[in-house]
Amino acid sequence: MNAAVQTLRAAAPERDWGQLQDALAEALGGLEYFAGLEIALTLAHAHLPVFEAHHPDAGWARALLVWMASYGVAPANLPADASAPHPSPGAANFVLALIELARSAERQTPLENRVRFLASAVSNLILADLAAFWYGQHPDLWALQQEYGDDLDEASGQPIRQQIYARFWLDELVAARDTAAWMQIAERLAAKLA
Repeated sequence: MNAAVQTLRAAAPERDWGQLQDALAEALGGLEYFAGLEIALTLAHAHLPVFEAHHPDAGWARALLVWMASYGVAPANLPADASAPHPSPGAANFVLALIELARSAERQTPLENRVRFLASAVSNLILADLAAFWYGQHPDLWALQQEYGDDLDEASGQPIRQQIYARFWLDELVAARDTAAWMQIAERLAAKLA
């Protein structure tokens, strides 16, 4: 068994994202680049309906994924709309993941950097899913965070955004979903490395 995959499996229940990202990059580095790209594109495609439900006019995301899946390279220029704000739970992580996928597929990018971009894209896709999941159950907290996130809570003196992030991250269902996502990535990698 690949050591990086074993590390992913061990770190997933601990939710040690530093170790998870390093092990992911190491495992992806042991694959043919396009096998790793396929894993990331599959994750991005799975989250696309969530993104499109909040941003129906953002057809650029689907077009970018189709382009990359069809040609295996990034288009010469990213769509201009990719830099527009997309205010919905997980959207910023999803857009960042798409940009990282495109950067990973640029031909002039050294392979080691391509692998790091892929690993970061996968991580951001997991975060996009977690945020969409949790804030979808807590739309009141999403609205509160958007409107008053930088304000300080009078009782604790902490920014409201920080308190909401802590509730999100410590939620048992989010923790279980996070662990399951990393375990699925580990299984996909193990199958491709076998």
